[in-house]
Amino acid sequence: MAIKAVDLNCDMGESFGRYKLGLDEEVIKLITSANVGCGFHAGDPHVMRKCVSLAREHGVGIGAHPGLPDLLGFGRREMSVSPEDLEDFFVYQIGALQGFTQAAGIKLQHVKMHGALLNMALKNEDLTAAMVRAAQSVDPDLIWVTLTGLKTVDTARKMGMKTAREFYADRAYNRDKSLASRKLPGAVIKDVSLIKDRIKRVLETGTVESVDGAVLDMEFESICVHGDTPGALELVKSIRESLKEAGVQIVPLKDLV
Repeated sequence: MAIKAVDLNCDMGESFGRYKLGLDEEVIKLITSANVGCGFHAGDPHVMRKCVSLAREHGVGIGAHPGLPDLLGFGRREMSVSPEDLEDFFVYQIGALQGFTQAAGIKLQHVKMHGALLNMALKNEDLTAAMVRAAQSVDPDLIWVTLTGLKTVDTARKMGMKTAREFYADRAYNRDKSLASRKLPGAVIKDVSLIKDRIKRVLETGTVESVDGAVLDMEFESICVHGDTPGALELVKSIRESLKEAGVQIVPLKDLV
């Protein structure tokens, strides 16, 4: 698996009001794409504006990270919603962030589901289609970012949307290439040396090991880290070092897709 260039994306803009989460100001200097909370699961207008400003300052591609309307549960609890509801949720959130990017004179680059929406999409293709349709209605040039190897990629491609597959450096995988539940021990990987080993392996062999020992093939254009993972700054730095050692360039999604 010869990878010459890859995007490095991070979830951010997840502070809200008086509550600060993540290290946005520090992490954004080290990534090429930012997934910004749009107010439903996290974030608020001031946080969105600040993230857009930081992205413009550091030449980082900016994407909407819509979630379920669940601030208390951080969008990580599944909800019973119809495709019509979800389509409106996505148009609302993407449009909110797009307003800030337009005001800043930059273009929104991508859209990525947050939290429980991924698990819901895996169970119901109609929900995936509704989210893709919403993104296309706001801007048909947006890139759909989602986990590699899952049908959420296929659905977006069938609907004519540009896609980018991502590998999660700091999350454990199930055998079916979905993410292991955060409730399980080891689901969130915090050990820098372990993450470096995972990056080295996936770059050299195109594989990663699942929680039950299965060898999973991984094809991806982007590597994801989480701004709220403990030690996020050190994790991002270590990933950059690993990519540099492997001779892999780090570039924004718009230059890869």
